[in-house]
Amino acid sequence: MPDYLLDTNHCIYLINGLDKEYSKRFEAEKNTIERAADIQSDIFLCEATLGELYFGAAYSTRREYNLQRIDLFKQAVIPISIDENVWKLFGNTKAILRTEGKPIADMDLLIACTARTYDLVLVTNDQDFDVLPENFIRENWS
Repeated sequence: MPDYLLDTNHCIYLINGLDKEYSKRFEAEKNTIERAADIQSDIFLCEATLGELYFGAAYSTRREYNLQRIDLFKQAVIPISIDENVWKLFGNTKAILRTEGKPIADMDLLIACTARTYDLVLVTNDQDFDVLPENFIRENWS
């Protein structure tokens, strides 16, 4: 059974969905919560994702409320450190993608490289990851 790394969108589905009554959840939130509940392996998030979540909270009109929800969330879904191996894969992959004319945002690539380095399945519904080589394994729970 593989372990998983949540992209920012799936973290948001969990954070927002768990804060609502079932009947008020969006389909993506329902699906993500149900899939996460069925997983019998570990689920992580990347430090880069944590940065994106903090940005979203800082930019929101409910800053303190959203910061509290992030703090609670990261107790359940542990952030993984970005180490030198992640950065090396990031640099190599970015060079390959640029040579091939396949752009991807640096934060997205950093998240993907974290998943690949730690041999995790990246959970995302972001099509920007479609440019990645096939050895970057992805799933969409939404």
